[in-house]
Amino acid sequence: MLKLSNQFKIISICLFIFLGLLFINNNKNNKKLYALPGIDLNIRQQQLEEERNRLLISFNNIFNNMDLNSSTRLRMMREVAESMNCTLDDLQRINQQILMRDQYHLQNQNNRNQQNNNRRN
Repeated sequence: MLKLSNQFKIISICLFIFLGLLFINNNKNNKKLYALPGIDLNIRQQQLEEERNRLLISFNNIFNNMDLNSSTRLRMMREVAESMNCTLDDLQRINQQILMRDQYHLQNQNNRNQQNNNRRN
């Protein structure tokens, strides 16, 4: 009975670890959190713009590098282009979040102004 209880504990711990790793991996693939809670959206936007510029320079350097053969250059350019696409997608999501945040603040400000106007009347 004791041996069966220990096996059950081991199996449940392994299952818990497996499910935890599955959820962590799933969250990495979905990229639902574009700016960490402690990071300002404007700062994250600036970081992504710098990353985009760095990747664009890298892409141009690879394109102009005549020391590489064409297949190697093409492969490297594809890798940089894929990274650039991911960065541009993240930048677009951050810009959408900034727009939503600004709309939310404007709506709150309009509501406060409207409440103040109603109090005066």
